[in-house]
Amino acid sequence: MVTALAAAIRERARLAWQEVQACRQGDDAHALMVAEAEWEDAQRLARVHAVPIEAGREDDGRASGPGKAAR
Repeated sequence: MVTALAAAIRERARLAWQEVQACRQGDDAHALMVAEAEWEDAQRLARVHAVPIEAGREDDGRASGPGKAAR
């Protein structure tokens, strides 16, 4: 059960981060705000459940993303 929860949290974080990256390339500020809120929620869940979020490739060099420390 714990493994399934961790996998679900990691997948949610991965999808949320992909959506943030996609929205940053678009011009829809509202969509970006929603995507960033989902990303923050996924990070919060990962912290609460002590689930490490695996490092992802950084396309834009920003300090936030999978595997990066949240500020």
